[in-house]
Parts: sequence; C-alpha cells; structure tokens
Amino acid sequence: MKGIPCVHRIKVLSEEQLAMIHEASLKLLERTGIRFDSADARARLLRCGALPHYSRKSVLTFPRSVVEDAITRVPRKVRYYARDPRWDIEYDGEHMFTYAGGGDPKMVDLDSGQVRPSTYSDIEMAACLGDALENCRFAAGLVEPTDVPPQMTGIKSVEAMMRNSVKPISSHAFDRQTVDFLAKMGACVAGGAEALRRRPLISLGGSPSSPLTYSEKMCDVLIRSAELGIPYSIVPCPICGETGPMTLSGSLAQQNAELLAGLVLLQSIDASLSTVYSGRVCVMDPRSGRDLWGTPEQCLAGVAMVQIARKYGMVSDVCGMNSDIPGWGLQMGLERMMTVLVPALAGAESVSGIGTGWEGASSLEAMVIDDEILNDVARLMRGIDVDEATLGVDVVDRVGHMGSFLAQPHTMEYLRKGEVRISELWDKRTSEAAAREGRRAVEEVARERVKAILKEHVPEPLDRDVDRAMTQVVKEAQRALVG
Repeated sequence: MKGIPCVHRIKVLSEEQLAMIHEASLKLLERTGIRFDSADARARLLRCGALPHYSRKSVLTFPRSVVEDAITRVPRKVRYYARDPRWDIEYDGEHMFTYAGGGDPKMVDLDSGQVRPSTYSDIEMAACLGDALENCRFAAGLVEPTDVPPQMTGIKSVEAMMRNSVKPISSHAFDRQTVDFLAKMGACVAGGAEALRRRPLISLGGSPSSPLTYSEKMCDVLIRSAELGIPYSIVPCPICGETGPMTLSGSLAQQNAELLAGLVLLQSIDASLSTVYSGRVCVMDPRSGRDLWGTPEQCLAGVAMVQIARKYGMVSDVCGMNSDIPGWGLQMGLERMMTVLVPALAGAESVSGIGTGWEGASSLEAMVIDDEILNDVARLMRGIDVDEATLGVDVVDRVGHMGSFLAQPHTMEYLRKGEVRISELWDKRTSEAAAREGRRAVEEVARERVKAILKEHVPEPLDRDVDRAMTQVVKEAQRALVG
C-alpha cells in the first residue's frame, strides 16, 4: 500500500542544532535520569546498563553508550499488518501514511451538530468511515467510548475496529491483563497466537508522564506488548511551559530523552519489534493554560522531530490536522491544512489527526474534510513532472498563436492523468452559479457524504466463527476486568 509521496523536504534545524538537541538529551539521561515506577522495568534496564540515580528514588540514569547502542539497533524495516494484506503498511522513507486521531471523550453529533460524550457507536461509525476513506491508513478509533466501563475502553475499541475495518489497528491498553485479552482477540482473527506474532494485526502505544516519568501501568503494558510480539509506540507529550520547558528546543530535548529511555526498555524485551519515533510537543496558551495544537510552533516541532527521527534512522510519526477553535470556520481550515502540510513537506512518514476536532471533540465530518485536505497535500507533494511529453513543445507549435488547447488530445490525456486535481468537496463554482444554486458550508456537504458512505459502504465482515470466538474473549474480559 503506497501512501502520499514525501520527496520535498524542508528543515528547521541545522546539523549543528540537531547535534545539540541530541547532546542535551544524553545529558538529561546521564545526569537527571528517568523515573520508572515499575520494579520490573527498573530491573530490566539495570541489566541493560542503566544505573540507579545516586539520590532520587526509582530514577535510573543512562550512560551514553547504552542509549547510542539502542539507537543503532532500531529496526530499519517497519511494517504494520492489516486483516486484508492489501492494506499492509511498509514504511519506505518515500511515502507518508496518515491516520485518525484518538482518545477524545467528546464527539460532534452527526445529526444535531452538538458536542456530546462519545460512545461505542461512534467508534463503529468512525472505523467504517475510515475503512472507506483512502487516506485513513489505520482503522479509525477516533474517540473513547464513554458508555462502556473504563477498564474495557481499549478492548471495546479494538472490537469495534476489528469488525468495521480491514486496515491495521492501533489502540491502547489499560493494563497488562488488557494486553493479554487484546492479543487473544487478535489471535482469533489472525488464526492463532503464532500467526498473530508473524502478522500482528494490532499495535499499541502510550505516553510517559512528562516530565521524565514512566508510570507502572505504562511500563507493564509496554513490557507485555513486547513479550507477545505486539508493536508498541512510545509517545511523549510535553507541553511547552507546563510539562516541558517553555522553549521548543528544550521540550524537544526532553521528549527525545523520554522516548530514548523507553526505546532501551523496549529493546530489553524484543529489539526486532516495529516501533516509530512518535513525539508530540505542543505549547501552552499562557492566557488559559490549555494546550494548543493548531499553531506554527506545533509545525516547527513536527519538522524538528522528523529531522531527529531521520538522524536516528527511525520512522517519523508526528501530529497534524489540528485546530484549536471551538467550531467550524476559516480558522479551522487554515490550521488543519498548515499542521499537516508543513510536516508533509518535511518528509514525515506518518501523521495522525484525521477527524480530530476542537477541545477534545472529534467528528465524522472532519474525517471527510481531512481526507480531502490530504488529497490536496498529495497533489502538492507529487510536484511537477518535467519531460518531453509534459513540456508539449510540439503541441504549442501545432496550436500556434492565439489558438486553443481545448481540442488537443494532449489536454485530455493529462486531465485524465490528474495534472489538475478535481475536488468533489471544495466549492469551485463561479459566483453566478453559487448565487443561483445556493451556498452551503463545507461541513454540511461533508455531513451528507458521511451519511452516504455509512449507508453504502459495507466493511468486509469477519468470518462467523472468528466473530463468535472474539465475542467470547470480550465477554471473558468483561468478567475479569469489570466483574
């Protein structure tokens, strides 16, 4: 499965600045250290060469050699597997793959347009919609189901995605036992535990608690995932001025230290597992204290993380398609395009955010709008083809002075090849036609498309026996985790 080409690469850091951030991270790891609240994690890291901090409880320091050795052992081939192998993703450094956001507790209701608590049904719809949208490369979880017990959110999310999408699944786990149940669910679909290890249909991820802390539960989930062969992404999320330094460079160095420490832990279990460089640096609004994502600083941090990932030979995964305004409008469109186009131009290989909304509220309409934004980004990234055929010197000579190219075969040939992208969502009518036919907001057009897709698109169903087996695992999890 090929993604959006990423061939034109912008940079915000010089090689010297990259080296300075790397050195700052190593100093933090050697001097300040990282707190691990899990005794199991500390024991594993000590065996790998980490050292107890001389005065801080549960804090380990990391000699330079331990960290740099971990960087050299990062798998260069990263692949994520789908229920339908045609949707497998293999990162090749030349294409960008995009996927939905996740974790929001609120949803913009498709019928009323009002913000409400998100539900299990929303995940089902988002997964089905994401299954139909070309640019949504992973199954779309999009939100947290607030109508199920908290202990079951990861399991129920995967259940909804597995039934409503054939694409790779990315989710989260509440604790070690949840990972076991997710693996059992995946094994039902893959054809057994060994088949799942060969083709893990599920990947997991989690965030350290910035600054510089790994909770016991995150360590448990990371360790168990790696033991079972389930890919795991470490996603540090420092907020500049709140849980990280106010400066972008300081927060980049801190999140890099947090990620590298987790990488050492991951490799202590299985150094062959697929993982990506997945940082999320955002800024604090000094007026309200909230974290902001639809900002130029977010773009700069994203580009910097792409450069850091490339320095380490890792796949870069950054955040995009963000907006901070609580409602539809011009600002939302500008922020969403800016925050995905800039990392795309930097060569990001993976970008999240499809469908994420404002202040924690996601929407299905935004998924469709973001898909169209990504179609524009794909056209931009394709660039301009220059060869004898596209230059068309003979065509220009044939048409001559004051002639027309409308009837030329060359014109139709390159229209069919997509030289000009024709959008089915953006309003490109003349002002006269718009006045005559009426104007509609883009979210209204997107809402109609969402409803049409949900009505017409039928995801490939699970085999009946597989579906029954997975249902039994979910029931078993309910009894064990909730009672």
